[in-house]
Amino acid sequence: GSLGDPAQQSDLSDERQRALLEWALYEGKLKASLDELLPAHPQYAALKNALAVADPADAEGIAKIRLNLDRWRWLPRDLGDRYIIVNVPAYTAALVENGETISRHRAVAGAVRTPTPQLMAEATGVIFNPYWNVPKSIEPEVRGKAGYEAIRDDEGNIVRYRQPPGPNNSLGRIKFVMYNPHLIYLHDTNARGLFNAEERARSHGCIRTENILGLANMLLKMDGNDWSEEKTLDVVNSGKNTGAKFANSLPVFIAYFTLAARGDGSVIDYEDIYGRDKPVAEALNEWQPVSAEDVQVAEAS
Repeated sequence: GSLGDPAQQSDLSDERQRALLEWALYEGKLKASLDELLPAHPQYAALKNALAVADPADAEGIAKIRLNLDRWRWLPRDLGDRYIIVNVPAYTAALVENGETISRHRAVAGAVRTPTPQLMAEATGVIFNPYWNVPKSIEPEVRGKAGYEAIRDDEGNIVRYRQPPGPNNSLGRIKFVMYNPHLIYLHDTNARGLFNAEERARSHGCIRTENILGLANMLLKMDGNDWSEEKTLDVVNSGKNTGAKFANSLPVFIAYFTLAARGDGSVIDYEDIYGRDKPVAEALNEWQPVSAEDVQVAEAS
C-alpha cells in the first residue's frame, strides 16, 4: 500500500504501543523503550551520526537530514531478511538479503508529471513476455497507433488498450507481479538506452529496472525453487506470455530518500525530483521535540 500515512506503517498496533509506553513508564525505561522502536536499518544510524556532526550553522542541511530520518520512520522498523528497496531520487533498485546488498540495479522512475508513489508491495513472482495494459491517462497517446490492441466488451465498446508481447513492448521482456492500488511495479523496457542517462525520471510511474532478467533469475532460483538461467532464456525466447512464482514472496519498498549518509558522517545528496522535501520539512518544524529533561521527569514520575 501507499506510504502516504506514516501512522499506518508502524510494526506495532496502537494498543501495543500504548502498552509498551505504560510498561516503560512503570519501569522507568522510557528512553530505552523508545530507542527500541527506531528503525533498525544501518542507514538510519548513519543519518543520525551525520546529524550529530553537522555544522549547526547549516540549517538547510540539518533540515534535509531530519526529514530523511523521518522517512525511515515511515517504513517498518525491520524491513525483513530479504527485500527489494527502490530509492527513486537515486534511480536505484537493490536486492538486500540478511543486511547485505547482493544485487544493485539502475532504475528509471516516473517523470515529474507522472511521479512514482512511495509504497510497499509484496512481489510474488514474474510474468515473462507481458502484455502492457495501457493506463487510462495515456490512452489518447496510443489510440489508433499500430501495435496496440483494442479490448472490447460484449457490446463491442472499447474498454481498454493493450500492447501484446514483443520487441516493441514498453514493459520489455518481463515484469514483476506485485499487487498494489497504484498499479506500480518493476519491469524491463524496450528503451534500455535510458539507463545511461544521469537524470532518469522518464517513465509513466513504474520502475524500469536494468538487468531485471538477472534479478528475476536470482530470485526464482532461491529457496530450492527448480529454476535456471537456461529456463529463463527459453521462456523469454519463446515469446509466450508466461508466469513464474517465487518460492517465497518478498516485500518491495519504493522509497523517496533525497539524502544518504556514509559511515563517516558525510552525505550523498540526491535531487528532490518531485518537490516532496518542503512539505515534510514544514510538518517537522511544527512538531515540538521532547527534551531529555522531559524524559527524565516522565521516568521519575
